[in-house]
Amino acid sequence: MPDKTTALLFRTAVLTFEELGFLLPSEEVDARQAAAAPSAMVSLDFVGPFAGTLLLRLYGDLLPELASNMLGEEEAPPLQEQLDALGEVTNVICGNLLPAIAGREQVFDLGEPRVAAGASPADDADFGELRAETVVGLAGGRAELSLYVRAEVKV
Repeated sequence: MPDKTTALLFRTAVLTFEELGFLLPSEEVDARQAAAAPSAMVSLDFVGPFAGTLLLRLYGDLLPELASNMLGEEEAPPLQEQLDALGEVTNVICGNLLPAIAGREQVFDLGEPRVAAGASPADDADFGELRAETVVGLAGGRAELSLYVRAEVKV
């Protein structure tokens, strides 16, 4: 059974992909989703009652659909706009997750999302202590989310 923070991370990611990206997330990842190649990575630093980083890795060819859905366009936008859309998804997940963990009265400052196309997994040791991680199945790929903290989270 996942801990409270992991459950919040999963639920926040699912709602964001559903409501912002108009995708149909799943808890289970099938063989095709598991085999999908990395397509992008976003890291987003934050400070507040505790500081840390939210890391989102996207696998599969999901960027064009995600960005098109978010922008309400039939055609896929240019790659930079696709990456910007993924950065915004990460921003929304982080912005909703942190108050759910720390309490609605707590204030966090979010940095600028750092997005890289085709990124392979980074050395996570640079981000701090892993506090929660989850995987969300998305069409032919998946999103892996990791929450790192540099101070203890009291939940």
